[in-house]
Amino acid sequence: MKRSLSFYLLFLLHCPAFSQTNSLNGSAGQSGEMQDDSSTAGYYRINRTYLKSFLTDFPKVATAPLRYSKKNWKTVGLVVAGTGVLLVADRGIKQFVQRNHSGFLDKSADIIEPFGNKYPPYIMGVMYLAGVITKDRKMEHVSLVTAKSLVFSTLFYVGSKQLVRRRRPSFTDDPFEINSMFQGGREWTSFPSGHANTVFTVATAISLQYRHKKWVPPLAYSIAGLTGLSRIYHNRHWASDVLIGAAMGHFITKTVHKVEEAKLRKQTVRTLNF
Repeated sequence: MKRSLSFYLLFLLHCPAFSQTNSLNGSAGQSGEMQDDSSTAGYYRINRTYLKSFLTDFPKVATAPLRYSKKNWKTVGLVVAGTGVLLVADRGIKQFVQRNHSGFLDKSADIIEPFGNKYPPYIMGVMYLAGVITKDRKMEHVSLVTAKSLVFSTLFYVGSKQLVRRRRPSFTDDPFEINSMFQGGREWTSFPSGHANTVFTVATAISLQYRHKKWVPPLAYSIAGLTGLSRIYHNRHWASDVLIGAAMGHFITKTVHKVEEAKLRKQTVRTLNF
């Protein structure tokens, strides 16, 4: 029943009633129009080129802050400031949420939480198979870019958990309780939220690629936001954990998207020169 939500969303993405664009640079195609080879030249398939892109793209993503603009750094500043506010409020937020549980909220949180760990593999897998079976090269490509974004963001959040050994709220009321790097078990893996990172990675990837469908970004980010809140509700994470996890997933995925757009521009230039 829960997985059917994911399948229904994928059906809407693929439904001919909602016309798709034929390329990453936003050139629109007509509803039901077949995609030709020139319009999908930069799209991925599972092959050596795709697998090699993991090695060539990761350094670009990891070093992206070195190329940030003033606008980018202002955004970073806002996230840092927001995290600071939540750090101060973490204990109060936890106590308020835990005092206000209900049957309805329990069921809702149980339904939405798997979008942060169990559902993404199904979503990407079904998107890929749907793209292959229906010869929708865009959907096939989007599933593979999403998978790559998720691998990159997972590496960053797992590494952060090992460096910042913050204790989970289910074990303490002190949001500033930190262990030494690489020390302690799962109770010291609160920062950042892996669920928030994962769901915001998927939501951002799909929203960027299908932004021409006006309903996609609001729906994707709403599900992502609720998933993050479910982790606070279940007392698995502090609010600041969720914010940082979401920010990491979002901005790492946006960086991957920019890298892919740069590749497409180069591919287009080579095609025109030929």
